[in-house]
Amino acid sequence: MRLSSIPYSASINLLQCNKSVPCNRLLADTNLIQQNSPGHIIYTPIVQKIKKNIENITLENAEKYGFNEMLFPVLMETKLLDASGKTQEYADEFYAPSDSKGNLIISPTTEERLIDFVARSGVLSYKSLPMRFSQVSNVYRNLKRTEGLYKSREISCVVLTAIDKDNATYLQTMKDFRLLCEESFKQMGIPNFYIQDKMSGAVEFFYTTELADRPLSKSIINNFGNKNKFETQELFGSLSMGYPFKQSENFNLFYTDNRGTRKKPVVSTYGIGTQRCIHTLFEQAKNGRTDAFSPAVRPFDVDIIVLSKDTQHAQIKILAEQLQKNKIHYCIDDRNNSMKDKMRFSEFFSIPCRIIIGDKEIAQQQYSVKPLTVNEPMYVDIAKAIELVKQLTIERVR
Repeated sequence: MRLSSIPYSASINLLQCNKSVPCNRLLADTNLIQQNSPGHIIYTPIVQKIKKNIENITLENAEKYGFNEMLFPVLMETKLLDASGKTQEYADEFYAPSDSKGNLIISPTTEERLIDFVARSGVLSYKSLPMRFSQVSNVYRNLKRTEGLYKSREISCVVLTAIDKDNATYLQTMKDFRLLCEESFKQMGIPNFYIQDKMSGAVEFFYTTELADRPLSKSIINNFGNKNKFETQELFGSLSMGYPFKQSENFNLFYTDNRGTRKKPVVSTYGIGTQRCIHTLFEQAKNGRTDAFSPAVRPFDVDIIVLSKDTQHAQIKILAEQLQKNKIHYCIDDRNNSMKDKMRFSEFFSIPCRIIIGDKEIAQQQYSVKPLTVNEPMYVDIAKAIELVKQLTIERVR
């Protein structure tokens, strides 16, 4: 990826980034994200790479725990929300398309469509349970107040739904979801903690953030079972949650047990906030962590910093081809920005290897390789440069 080919890339100046700059403002001011209208996010190519990495981590872990990926349309039938009893709950947040009969709505939730889809396949057998599904999805809620990625109207997330035959297997699914979250957040490098309701099994993961808006007493887990009491009144940000979807009882969903008796299954729903994950990674980097973007989520492993006026020189092309051949993720920073700005870009995104190509390197037919944690560069030929890059980037998860 040539950074000069990205719109507004010259304004991605992270030199002034410090703790006093709110993360949402930083992302918007540097045009790393944009909004064509309040609450509707445009992910520019760099942030989109991070977003895809987060989704891939989550989906790979979900598949390991038996969640099979599906994809549903954005539009859903209004009657499904009527059946689950959520029509009134989200009435003030609906986005309605131009549907003259009022039969469709832009989806504010995901569970109803999947339950309806499974129910229409007929009565299930106990042998087919549990059923677990995952989906990368956007849901839409016309919120009155938005805060960039932290609180938007178009919410990007990975949603999961499970259908279990009884409470015991549901609790196992809930445990698997909790482990899925722990493993995913560890790979992403996101500090977190969770709270769980002992009676219902409902769970919610939190992280510490400057935009914290939720005390633990307002957690989703207190919508079920006994009210959990928490000593701390601190505010946190929510990363993910899982809970039983009691509204499924309103749908024509049944299974037959080993005696042929029709029974209602236990349906549960889960969500991991992709945008919240992106937000906390940027917040960590903003606050000075040069390892904020873990190997699994960082957008690039190599930053080719071009200082020569000849930004199309063959030496740059040869290096890019070799990196591509070795399946190494790279960018070419050929913007007109200052050297300090370009170096800060690498540092901010935790890119472990920088290769500098200026007039001196071109004249000597060498490359200046500068690891993120080393002050002095190493001047090497193409073969040695690729060898060094492999050593510096071998830790990438996938």
